[in-house]
Amino acid sequence: MEKLIDGEWVGPATAIGNDYKVLELRGVIQVKVSLKDSNMYNMKLLKKDVGELALKVINDGDISTEALISIPSASITNYIAPEQNRTYERKSQNSQTGKNIAELLDVLRSGK
Repeated sequence: MEKLIDGEWVGPATAIGNDYKVLELRGVIQVKVSLKDSNMYNMKLLKKDVGELALKVINDGDISTEALISIPSASITNYIAPEQNRTYERKSQNSQTGKNIAELLDVLRSGK
């Protein structure tokens, strides 16, 4: 995690290309195909504050408001009470959407 926070590339690993698609689409990480093996991938963290928060959760198990305040780039702009937040339903993704996302990422990674 610290290598990622420091802006270094990590990998290669097959899971990087498969397990972090949402983070890649949201611009949190950058993924590229490994030069050693085209079935493996490397990744680089683009949003340092996300990595710092993840490391804090891993080390302390704490993502309270106080923990967020200790990370200068993590801005807290609004608050939704848990009761109100529970009313939102999570939309399920069908398999076609997942396939489309995978195809989009393949195009972005390859540059073709």
